[in-house]
Amino acid sequence: MSIAKKLYNKALENLVDDVIIEDFIIGIGETAVKLSDGRVGFVATNREDTLGKCEEFYKCMGLDGKPESKANIGMKAKDLLEVGLFSGDPLLRSVSYAALNAVFNKNPERFVGGDTLELMEFKKNDVVGMIGEITPFVETLKPKVWDVLVFDRQRRSDEVLPDWAIIEMLPKCSAVIITGTSIVNGTIDWILNYVNTDRVAIAGPSTMMVEDVFPVKILSGAYVENSDLLFDLIKKGAGTRTLFRSGAARKVNLLF
Repeated sequence: MSIAKKLYNKALENLVDDVIIEDFIIGIGETAVKLSDGRVGFVATNREDTLGKCEEFYKCMGLDGKPESKANIGMKAKDLLEVGLFSGDPLLRSVSYAALNAVFNKNPERFVGGDTLELMEFKKNDVVGMIGEITPFVETLKPKVWDVLVFDRQRRSDEVLPDWAIIEMLPKCSAVIITGTSIVNGTIDWILNYVNTDRVAIAGPSTMMVEDVFPVKILSGAYVENSDLLFDLIKKGAGTRTLFRSGAARKVNLLF
């Protein structure tokens, strides 16, 4: 069963039928969704897979012949998840996975604090595979381990390997960090096929903080503390660091 299907099934266990989408916002850096029961979640906007068109999100024709989106305020949350979690539309997936993150944004007593890298307890002879470039992680890890292999679909330097290098090189890594964005863009199942260690973490605000889905040791994500502030900052172009620094959200972990 795919990760998306497992997440969908878990979401249904945590949703009542009358929960609707109260509001959502698609920002440059993040996308957030508010549910009618007060839960809020956000993920990184999957903008790198868009075509950059101004009406890209409104490309479905409604009954009146006018363009409309498949995600609408007032629709049932479970209906959005049923359509969007398995969609090939990058923006619809962003909204849908933000809604999914909102579903799991509850019971904060489940979470523990701490830094992802400290929780993983790296050794000097480790070769760390990082899927999705997280620059602060790379800078912290390089002096502490044997090597850091960064794989990314969008290469920004010659130190970053293309994602297709995962097939041959990721199995050689003794520890692996996967960005939560891989869940949103649908690459998580493919990536996990090439992991050859049990020392695995999924990190970043797009990480779905839910038990019994991912074959990993650590999930490091975000818990929304102030939904009004979160929405205000995202509409002003804020990214993850600003959301954490402002107190709109905080970093949290699940350990297995």
